[in-house]
Amino acid sequence: MIWNSAYLDPHLNKVPKHIYSQIVNDEELPAEKSDAIYIAIIGGGPKGFYALDRFISKAIDQNIHKPINIHWFNHNREFASGPHFQPTLPSYLIMNDCIAEISCWEEPESSHYIPNRLKLIDWIHQNKSAESSPNPSDFCSRELMGLYLMDALHKTLSHKPNQIEVSLVNSNILDMDIHMDRVQLTSSKKTLPFQYESAIFCTGHSYSNMEEEDLLASDCNENILYLPQTYPVELLDEIPAQVDVAIKGIGLTFMDAVLHLTEGRGGIFYKQDHEYRYLPSGYEPIIYPFSRRNLPMLPRNAFWNGNKYELKIMNEDWLNLLKSRNEPLNFERDILPTYNLEAQLAFYSYTHATQELTSAEILEFIDTFDATKLFSISALIDPMTYSKVQMETNYHEFIVDLSIYSMKLSDQGELKSPMAAAIAAIREGFYLIAELFSHNGFDEESQESFEKYWQGFINHTAFGPPRDSIDKLFCLAKDGYVKFIFSEEPVVEVQPEALLLKNSYVEKEFNFLIDARIPKGNLKLKNNKLYERMRRKGYVQEIVNGNYSNGKIAVDREGKLIGNIQNGLIYLYGIPTDGIYLQNDSLSRETNNFSNTWCQATLERIKNKSILESRPNYSLTFTNVNYTNLTPN
Repeated sequence: MIWNSAYLDPHLNKVPKHIYSQIVNDEELPAEKSDAIYIAIIGGGPKGFYALDRFISKAIDQNIHKPINIHWFNHNREFASGPHFQPTLPSYLIMNDCIAEISCWEEPESSHYIPNRLKLIDWIHQNKSAESSPNPSDFCSRELMGLYLMDALHKTLSHKPNQIEVSLVNSNILDMDIHMDRVQLTSSKKTLPFQYESAIFCTGHSYSNMEEEDLLASDCNENILYLPQTYPVELLDEIPAQVDVAIKGIGLTFMDAVLHLTEGRGGIFYKQDHEYRYLPSGYEPIIYPFSRRNLPMLPRNAFWNGNKYELKIMNEDWLNLLKSRNEPLNFERDILPTYNLEAQLAFYSYTHATQELTSAEILEFIDTFDATKLFSISALIDPMTYSKVQMETNYHEFIVDLSIYSMKLSDQGELKSPMAAAIAAIREGFYLIAELFSHNGFDEESQESFEKYWQGFINHTAFGPPRDSIDKLFCLAKDGYVKFIFSEEPVVEVQPEALLLKNSYVEKEFNFLIDARIPKGNLKLKNNKLYERMRRKGYVQEIVNGNYSNGKIAVDREGKLIGNIQNGLIYLYGIPTDGIYLQNDSLSRETNNFSNTWCQATLERIKNKSILESRPNYSLTFTNVNYTNLTPN
């Protein structure tokens, strides 16, 4: 089942209104109080909420009684939910993980200032108005997730202690300065008059896709509509009905665009013989995707702790052995062979012909069989080459056939189906690779090839949309509303009347182009105004490995910014730490949780400051002293 807000108690619809009613702008912030401590959180999505909750909880645990003002900044009103989980999103945009795997709270502690902190599945059960109960394998809409997050924020604000004031500030922070180890922020309107003891930047995907100048300038041509971003999805309403539209990127954002241009325009999906059928509205465009791989993502099956594939070769001993080398690793030499073998073992453990064999017998089979005919990570990444299909063939037909084959091999989940098990092994193995990357690092050559080649392929393969979304995509592909014609990534040329997309085998003109890629941080491209200004002042430095630099922001192992920040407490959390860390799940409270280290450093500074202020001022005043009596005998 896929849960959305229609299945919940209607009173929850009031929660966003409670949040909105507390939002202020820059000019409405109360004047600075001399006896108060000021803290800044920049970025209003889930990570910003996690930082807020963690700070309040830690301050209570450490008996901090000094007045503290927390200014939490966000460029829109969607505090806690962020842009990807807004409660106003259409219900056909669904979460990628099942509800059993999601919680906005940390694991229960012995005490906490908020009672009844529920995982998503339990929160749905408590608030449902439907008769049916949620199952661990169920999914939910992103708008329901937004309600869950906002309800958690509402509880947080309702239960916080009186000495901690929280201001939700609708403001776009564009610059930062440091004065005497304190942080000063500048919004799009003015420099704020507050001196913050510390700041944590949880800005998420706040970047821009930087295209060629001539393509960006094409909006001057009335015949061409180029949309450089997909969110908010209402931007796509500019695409007319029944036109050909090219979409760059075939990842998670692409899926949102496809569903908004079809189901979002009145098209209806329905099940017949357990397969999706599509009833068009007549307002759909025809969608032509392209990307570096030109392949759709594979489905992410429902999994949760206690019900997911377990690695067999990439175990703790293997991980610790590589860690113990205490030197940079080479991905292709030190990791990839074992990683590939893990995926093969998972695949053949559930293939009909080999599923009765032991793991040792399957490994022997893999070792002796013709490698060109074996399933492998490389075959998964580049199926055309391994299937010996000619590049000039009917690519759309190849994709439809491949999708049917892949879906049949994954339709029973990762504990029963070969393809689903292999994808799960790649997913679980990636978590260990991320751990090795942060602990050992990769050598210069390997880091470059991993970040430019392997990482994108792994993410595209192992972290796809849920099965329901992929079923809808392939239904649209079979019916011709999505057409895969580019077997090789095309170049985009601006023509007088249209955009020409062409590769070695096919070319086609389009008047409509959507960039459906999630923008990634890159200091070289200067694609974030705040971090670019911080870079120019020396507060931000780029990650460098030998002669290789990747445009990412350097932080230490605790998430603290590396740069000319003196003793300033400036931390990054979530997506901005990409580059040092490979896996920054936007909803996870466990992965690279730098809100903990930020809280600890900030509270230690507050306590030290309180100790200094509480010390008596010993001053000696000498009056009417007879210096004669002080003369030695």
